[in-house]
Amino acid sequence: MGDIRDFDNFTTNPITAFKNAGYYKHRAGWIWEHTCEHSAFYCIESGKCTVKTQNIEHICSVGDVIYIKDFENVILSNDENGDLSYYFISFFNERDFDFQINTVTRDTNCLRLFRDISEFHRSGAQLSKIKVAELFLRLIYILCSQRLEKSKDYADNYKLFSAVEYININYYKKITPEYLSQISGYSPAHLRRLFVKNYGVPPMEYILNKKIDMAKEMLLDAPEKTMAEIAELVGFCSASYLCKIFKKQTGISPAEYKRRIDYV
Repeated sequence: MGDIRDFDNFTTNPITAFKNAGYYKHRAGWIWEHTCEHSAFYCIESGKCTVKTQNIEHICSVGDVIYIKDFENVILSNDENGDLSYYFISFFNERDFDFQINTVTRDTNCLRLFRDISEFHRSGAQLSKIKVAELFLRLIYILCSQRLEKSKDYADNYKLFSAVEYININYYKKITPEYLSQISGYSPAHLRRLFVKNYGVPPMEYILNKKIDMAKEMLLDAPEKTMAEIAELVGFCSASYLCKIFKKQTGISPAEYKRRIDYV
């Protein structure tokens, strides 16, 4: 008999709930003192910021994530020598639950995550709300994992995910290993090893597979489109090259693939 463990009321009474997100930029000499009824994260994009909570002062710079608990008095300020810009996320959480997140966490990978949350939140689309919830929980997990033994693995997975998600959205563009390296922060060789480890194929083959998957969808969902049109939409230089790669990846031609699906 397996060991089955029920989450009980953990899933029915959420420990945290996303409230808002945004971006601010302040002139030199800005100062803000407030006590919020909700918790918040601030991620510094540029400049330096002084944070005072409970008589403790922190000096924060680019990439630092500041965690302010609900009803905690905080003073944020920047000096007279430069502007300050940061992303923020506010949220509610159970008073008795301790995230065990440091007041200031150094994790430059989180900056991209803050940007993504802010952009999806600003769009206001229904699907974007689901994406915001996913990214917000990932942020919580990454920040909490700073105190876990395998925190580096979680950060690595997020950096790899940045490259994968870029491919999934921009598969039709010309994508080079060097550009994926810039997105993830890894060298092309190391990124290749991570792709093979996690997805079974190197980055360029992953891109080809994505193109073919999208071509399959178009063959079924847009039968009026010619092979030349599909080739252009998924990022191949010609219909003949699409057919060649399609057969290499699937073992059959696009026409045969469509006939088999139509038959089923």
